[in-house]
Amino acid sequence: MKILKLVTLLLMAVLAGCSTSRVVSNNTAFYVDNYSPRGSITVVSGETEVNNSLEFAAYKKKFESRLSMAGYAIEKNPDKADYIALVAYGIDDGNTSTVSTPIFGQTGGGTTYSSGTVSSSSSSASYSGTSYTMPTYGVVGSSTGSVTKYNRAIALDIVDAKSFKDGNPKKVYEGRTRSTGSCSVIVEVFDEMLEAMFTDFPGENGRNSKHEIAAIFNC
Repeated sequence: MKILKLVTLLLMAVLAGCSTSRVVSNNTAFYVDNYSPRGSITVVSGETEVNNSLEFAAYKKKFESRLSMAGYAIEKNPDKADYIALVAYGIDDGNTSTVSTPIFGQTGGGTTYSSGTVSSSSSSASYSGTSYTMPTYGVVGSSTGSVTKYNRAIALDIVDAKSFKDGNPKKVYEGRTRSTGSCSVIVEVFDEMLEAMFTDFPGENGRNSKHEIAAIFNC
């Protein structure tokens, strides 16, 4: 009964640990000395062919919402905007490695049964009985499996619109957010990475910051 209770508690601990996933992201930000998130801004994709995709349309709205909260006024017409926000995102094919996982179980103790025969020169006798000692637990083996980790990235460059039109784009802000994890679908971690990018926006100039965002995956 005690063993069953212990196993149940271990299973509950494992399930509790798996109930909440987290996206760990590293952010870097660089911007000009007088940078301030003010003025009108238009969000476009850094890749021209992506601008008409439905996927980008969904991400564009998310960027617009974040930039608006940061202090910008969203302008749909690039010709009227003070700034152009160039965004990009991507995920690689993953890197697979082999890992070893320990298997825990009972290593000793518990109830034992013994029997046998004791003989002397003139007679013999049989015996049997049970004994109990406190059980001990530890690693009883291991299992191996493969784990694939994917590198994911979001990029945001904010460019002075006038310089863009003059053919000599001048960035005022450059931000990069990167994360590595088991989820191979960027849409499932996009919101968490975007939240990390805009935490304390624009961030400390020329420094890296690390953020852990709670997440629910459907990978």
